[in-house]
Amino acid sequence: MLNNDNFGKLQQQLCELKLEERRVCSDISRLVNKNQTIDFFQAQKLNKMRSGIKNKIKVVEAKIMPNIIA
Repeated sequence: MLNNDNFGKLQQQLCELKLEERRVCSDISRLVNKNQTIDFFQAQKLNKMRSGIKNKIKVVEAKIMPNIIA
């Protein structure tokens, strides 16, 4: 089982990742709402950031809430 210090660190990391995910998604939404044209490199970069953050969130959530087989 995780001790409280590690658990707290994981929770803080999860919160930071969720804030970062929110920022990236709002950046994408802002670009779409303004009908602003972006180059392929910028779109690819934003997409990689979003998918990378989602993967990191899944890893941290798995460490916080391990699968319990009943």
